[in-house]
Amino acid sequence: MKRLSRLLFPLLTVAALGAARPASALPGFYAGKKEAKRHSYATHVVLMTKGNYSVVTVAPDYDGPLDAFALVMPVPADVTTEHVQTLKREFVDRVENITAPRFHEFWEMDPCEPGPPEQIWEQSMKAKAGTAFLGGGPVIGDPTKKVAKELFIDVKPSFKEAEAEYGYTVLTPEQSGNVAGWLEGKGYIAPAGANEAVKPYLDKGMTLLVAEVDPKRVELVGGDRAQLSPIRYWSEKPITTIPAKLGLLNLDDKQELFVYVLAPDKRYEAKNYDNVFPPTNLSVDFVAKERMGELYAAIHDKLLAKNPKGVLDEFAWTTKGCGRPCATEPLMPHELMSLGGDVLEQGVADEEKNPEPPELTEKEQKEYDAKVKELKGKEKTEYKKTFEEERKEVARRKALIARNVYVLSRLHHRYDASNLPTDIEVGPAEPVGGGTGIPKGEAHELSTEVKPAKRNELQVRFNFFHPWNGMVKCEKPEHWRWGKPPRTYRGLRKTWVATDLTRKNRKQIDPDKVVFTPVPSIGIAGATPDGGTAADGGDAGTEGAGDKKKSCGCSVPGAPEAPGPSVVLLLAAGAVALSRRRRR
Repeated sequence: MKRLSRLLFPLLTVAALGAARPASALPGFYAGKKEAKRHSYATHVVLMTKGNYSVVTVAPDYDGPLDAFALVMPVPADVTTEHVQTLKREFVDRVENITAPRFHEFWEMDPCEPGPPEQIWEQSMKAKAGTAFLGGGPVIGDPTKKVAKELFIDVKPSFKEAEAEYGYTVLTPEQSGNVAGWLEGKGYIAPAGANEAVKPYLDKGMTLLVAEVDPKRVELVGGDRAQLSPIRYWSEKPITTIPAKLGLLNLDDKQELFVYVLAPDKRYEAKNYDNVFPPTNLSVDFVAKERMGELYAAIHDKLLAKNPKGVLDEFAWTTKGCGRPCATEPLMPHELMSLGGDVLEQGVADEEKNPEPPELTEKEQKEYDAKVKELKGKEKTEYKKTFEEERKEVARRKALIARNVYVLSRLHHRYDASNLPTDIEVGPAEPVGGGTGIPKGEAHELSTEVKPAKRNELQVRFNFFHPWNGMVKCEKPEHWRWGKPPRTYRGLRKTWVATDLTRKNRKQIDPDKVVFTPVPSIGIAGATPDGGTAADGGDAGTEGAGDKKKSCGCSVPGAPEAPGPSVVLLLAAGAVALSRRRRR
C-alpha cells in the first residue's frame, strides 16, 4: 500500500495544479474576425492513397473563442470545392483508437488446466469467424430464407452536408498570393506573415482552400469546447508532404501532429526525418492502466530529448486487423469509403467493379430449382429477377471489400520551430514487426525490439502480468503460461489506450517509477516494487507482475508459496482506479 501511495499522491497533486499548456498543430492557419489567440491542441491527418488518387482528411482540435473564423490550408491545384467534403469526427477518432499505444493485461493460466493458453485476440477472431462482423442470417418474418451476409454491410461513404459548419472557397492563384488581403476583404484578421508563409507552397503549384466556420453550427463537447469536423479533400496528384510549418503562424507552444496513412501493401514512414520506433512490450505498474496518456506523453518527451527531430513510427497493421489486442473493431467498409475509398474506386475498371457472380453449387442449384418450381406466373418472374440481382450485388460487395484492404500506418511528431526545419515528407517503407508476441516463463520474457518482418505487425504495447492466485489441485502444475483473463474474472474487459495526448499533463507520471523493463536508450533503468531500479539490483517486475513468491491457497507438491502482498496491492489499485473519473 505504501508503494501505491508513493505513485498516486504525486499524480493527484499534479492533476490538481492543472494540465499542461495547449499546443497548436495544423497544416494551415486560423484567421478570426476578432483579435484572439486561436490554435489547435493537435491535428490528425489521414492520407489515403492508391494509384493516381490521394485523399486527405484533416481533423483540427481547435482551441479559441467560438466566434466567426476561417481555416486556411494549402491544397493541390486540381482541388475544387466539389472535391471537398465534411466528415463525421467519429471516423478519425476510430483511426486514432485503433492505432494508439495500448495497455494489455496478461493472466497466468490455471497451472492444472491442459493445453496452451488462449489469448484475448484469438477469442475475438473466433467471434468474428461467422456472422458477428458482417451480419447475415435468416430474414425477419421468413426464417426459411437466408440472405448473404454481405447484403447487410454498409458500403456507402457518409458525410456531414446540411449540418456542416464550413463554407468552402478555393482561391485563385492571384487570391492565394495575397491571402492576407483576401481575408481582410472578408472581415478576417490574417496572422502576421501569412503571405510570406504560403509563398513556398504556391511556388510548388499549390493553391489555398479556405473553410469559413459558422460558430452556430459547431459541435460543443464537454459543455463549452468546440469540436471542429474533419475536412476531406482529394486530388489526382500524389500527396506526400504534410504542410505542418504553416501551422507555426498560430504557434502557442509545442505542436503535436498525427499522420495516418492508408495505402495498399506498404506501410509509410517519414522520408526526410529520423524514424524512431518507441519502446514496446514494456512491463509497467498497474497504476498506468488508466493513465496511459500521461505515461506515453512522458515517454515521448524522453524520446524527443534523445532525438528532437525524430518522428515516431507507432503503428503499422493491415486493416483486416487492429493489433494484439485490438482496442476496438477494425475499420468497417463504410468507414474506409468515407476516408477516401469512394474516391479511389474512381480508378477501378467497370468489369472489376461488377464481376460476374460465381456458378451455383450443386446444392444451391437444387434449392433454387425447387423454389422456382413452387412458384407461378408473376411471382416466379419476380423471384428469378430478385435472385439474380442479389447474386450480382453480393459479388460487387465482395469485390469491393477485397479491393479495399490497406496497411494503416501511424506517424507522430511533437515540435516547434526549432525542430521542424522543413515539412514532413512521407513515403512507403519495408514491413516491420514489434510489440506483439506471447510472454514466456516466470520473467514473462518478451522482445522489446522492432525488426524487419514479412508483414506489418507493429504496435506500441505496455503489459501488466497477473500471476495465478487460485487453488492448485494437481500433482504436476505447469506454471507461467500467460493468456486471457480467467472465466471467473468480473472486471471491465477493455483495452486502455493513450489518446488525447496533447491535453495530458506530461509530468503527471514518472516513467522511471512505473516502467519495470529497463530502456537504457532513453535513460529508464527499470523500476522495482520498493521504489528502486533494476540497476540497483532489484527485479524489474512488480509483485503482481511475475513475483517469485506466487500466491496459492494450498500445499500441493510443487505448488507456490503462501500469498504475498501482491493481491492486496492489486485490489487497492483497482479500488482507487474505480473511484477516479474514468479517463483514457
